[in-house]
Parts: sequence; structure tokens; C-alpha cells
Amino acid sequence: MRRHKTTKPMRRCIACRESKPQDELIRFVLKGQDPVVDISGRAEGRGFYLCRSAECIKTAVKRKAFNRVCKRNLDEKEINSLIGQLSDSYQGGMDVKES
Repeated sequence: MRRHKTTKPMRRCIACRESKPQDELIRFVLKGQDPVVDISGRAEGRGFYLCRSAECIKTAVKRKAFNRVCKRNLDEKEINSLIGQLSDSYQGGMDVKES
């Protein structure tokens, strides 16, 4: 019996627009109208992805990518809260604070 090779699902970063394997990206999900970091990768709701690099995070903020995918204007406080969630969730030396 043949086994099929399973390929990793590819997702696109909202900042750099590059497709990468899903497990290499940070998943966000909309809870109602509010975006939150989805650590488990299995939360219900509309998901969107971002590279695990400070550069992509800064690009997403600069290009208002969060506003685009959430289909509403997020204020600076909401965006800073998201970035804070990233800092708390991914402490592997990733500098996600906006400079």
C-alpha cells in the first residue's frame, strides 16, 4: 500500500505577502471584531498569519495590514495590545516591540 507524502499547509504573511509553511508563522484570529494571538493554532474564527520577524511586524503596522484583514480601523492602543500579546507569547528572543 502506498503512502502519500503529506505537505505542510502554506499560508501567506499579511506583511511581506510571502507564502510559508503554516507552522513557521504566527496565527491571529478574530474574536468578534477583535484580533488576538492564537498560540494553539486551532482557535475558532477567521485566521490570518504573520512572519515571526520583528521586521514583518513593523511592516504590518506601517502598512496597516491589521486594519485590512480585520476590515476595520484598529486604534494605536489595540495594535500595541496585539504587539504586547506577541511579546508575551513568543519570548524566544524575538524583538517585536516597535521602535
